[in-house]
Amino acid sequence: MSWEHRVLSATNCRTGFHFSGMEQVDTQGVARGSAGAFTFHSRPRCSLTRAQERLAFWTLVVLCFGAAIGLAIQGFWLVLPFAGLEMGLLAWALESLRKRENNYEILTIEGDTVVLEWRVGSRSGRREMNRQWVHVLCDCATPGRNCHLSVRSHGLETEVGHYLSDEARLKLAATLRNQLQG
Repeated sequence: MSWEHRVLSATNCRTGFHFSGMEQVDTQGVARGSAGAFTFHSRPRCSLTRAQERLAFWTLVVLCFGAAIGLAIQGFWLVLPFAGLEMGLLAWALESLRKRENNYEILTIEGDTVVLEWRVGSRSGRREMNRQWVHVLCDCATPGRNCHLSVRSHGLETEVGHYLSDEARLKLAATLRNQLQG
């Protein structure tokens, strides 16, 4: 299942900026912070506002039940429970997507410290690593496809770039390697 994502600033998941051909990374998300710190922000794309989501949902409810009631009047009453099931599944799917809107990854390189913070659902974590011991690993099943980007330090490996395309992961890997060397 492929979800379209983009990297966004940590404050608002409705806006994004482009970064030199990398459609999923913004200039706010990959930037030098105060005193030369490198910071990378990543989060799922939230393309619908809550108001747009409600409008789309209720429009589909009216259309679906309007058609189902029209068919029920003609004697095809068995359509009604399935229309209700469809709308229930749509409501569940939209709520599942809403739960993901607060997920994020933040990777900061400042001085000799690399800090990785993340939130996935109700789980969150933070990992601090020594810059000198961090290695960037990018494994692709085939060249440029199904890539997994990880940072490793002291035998512990943590995957990053969950919300990026394979191309963006490869570019982020090159950027991280460059930042860690400098």
